[in-house]
Amino acid sequence: MRVTIEGVPEVDVGNSGVLIRIRDEEGKNLGRLWFGQATVRWAPGSTRERNARRLSVQDFVDYLNARS
Repeated sequence: MRVTIEGVPEVDVGNSGVLIRIRDEEGKNLGRLWFGQATVRWAPGSTRERNARRLSVQDFVDYLNARS
């Protein structure tokens, strides 16, 4: 899988995936989002990675499409 983020060079998704840290306007940590080759993981706030919620990439895309 390859991920392209506008304004960021193309990145290969390796075994560890790609980590995106999400912060609010004041810099408060809202959570971390990992995109792996087969799964997407979300760890809200200071939740540890091993306790992150997991979805398959297809389930994640289906979820987003259902909300639009």
